[in-house]
Amino acid sequence: MSGYQFPLALLLCLVAAAVLACGCTDGGVKDPDAVSGAGTVVYNDFEGGFYGIVTDDGTRYLPLNLPDEFAQDNLSVTFAGTVQKDVVTIQQWGTPLELSEISSGDKVVKIESGV
Repeated sequence: MSGYQFPLALLLCLVAAAVLACGCTDGGVKDPDAVSGAGTVVYNDFEGGFYGIVTDDGTRYLPLNLPDEFAQDNLSVTFAGTVQKDVVTIQQWGTPLELSEISSGDKVVKIESGV
């Protein structure tokens, strides 16, 4: 019976080491609400007027924290941010998005979280 204890103990140690090793990495899991892409800033003249971003594939985002220097109709941008699922807006246009970064040409702005 003592012959079975060593392999079992070794197996348990190997399993424990594998579990600990997996816990030390993020496993490549990404935030499902994180988005990035390229698009165009568009001005919408309803509900008081507001700026949105229409991506190259037609997806519409309503940036909640668009920096003033990017509030230009027909401005080509690249952006990254997080979709805000628990936000209601009066615009009823696009998906609410908290930007973390936006750029146009050689101007890049990283935005602190705070929405």
